Amino acid sequence: MKEKKVAIVILTCNQKKMLEETLESVLSETNYKNYKIYLVDNGSEDNHGKMVLKKFPKVDVTRNDENLGFSKGNNIGIKKAKKDFSPEYFVLMNDDMEILDKNWLKKMIKVAETDKKTGVVGCQQVYPNGELQDIGGYLHGWELTKILKFKKGEVLDVDQFMGSCMLIKKEVMDNIGGLDEIFTPFLLEDSDYCLRAKKAGYLIKVATGIKMIHKKSKTVDAFSNNKKMFTRFKNDIFFSLRHMGLKNSMFRIFIYLPLVAVFRKKKDQEKLTNLKNFRFRREAIMNLFLLFRAYGVSLTKLKEILRKR
Repeated sequence: MKEKKVAIVILTCNQKKMLEETLESVLSETNYKNYKIYLVDNGSEDNHGKMVLKKFPKVDVTRNDENLGFSKGNNIGIKKAKKDFSPEYFVLMNDDMEILDKNWLKKMIKVAETDKKTGVVGCQQVYPNGELQDIGGYLHGWELTKILKFKKGEVLDVDQFMGSCMLIKKEVMDNIGGLDEIFTPFLLEDSDYCLRAKKAGYLIKVATGIKMIHKKSKTVDAFSNNKKMFTRFKNDIFFSLRHMGLKNSMFRIFIYLPLVAVFRKKKDQEKLTNLKNFRFRREAIMNLFLLFRAYGVSLTKLKEILRKR
């Protein structure tokens, strides 16, 4: 059977060493031929594209003059791939991934082809030490939950998953478009995409039998704490208004987020009902100011937020 054409879009910014390792991993550990890598350099200070053109001449490189954010950067790569390559599948991949299964792409496509309704496919992502990082989860009321236990090799039906490696059918791209740039610069654009695809009638799957290391890029860490917290509040409000009912979105926006501004969890995996797991944030006053600022921005974007609801 002829292999499907796949465009692998990799976005990078100021992570030259990790990018080099990711490209080497993909090129050496992918038992698949009919694919092309589209790299988008999102304004890296030392211009990663020059290194890529020298060491990986088959990789298509697009250079942005500044960091346009996760959604915009990926969408530029998607548009370039559509024009030049006309792929049947797109893979959106971070610049900090390590392939652990040479048949990863074949297996992900097989999951997508098994059911015509499947539109988006993810894999098991682990930390460098082997601990589970993400296999997706569900939207339950006002809360995004994570799946923590699964059977070995199980293919899960989920609502959303971390978009560090995301296989998307061309049909889905044609129907709902690329990532929503309202979530610029980063956060929740991947969950939003999965849920929009699901609302359009597609299934979202995670193949736990395919494992990849996600090193958690330091690109986001380059932002100041205030900017990261403001972005978290802003995008959480956008996401809640779009994907939750009135009651659940109001609870998350006006009860949960103020608590997030004031308190921090000691252990991320602990349940919210364990009050001993919380401690007071020293920056609580500033966080509340940033949250109220996010409320204001959300009011100005309300029509745009609800347009894709």
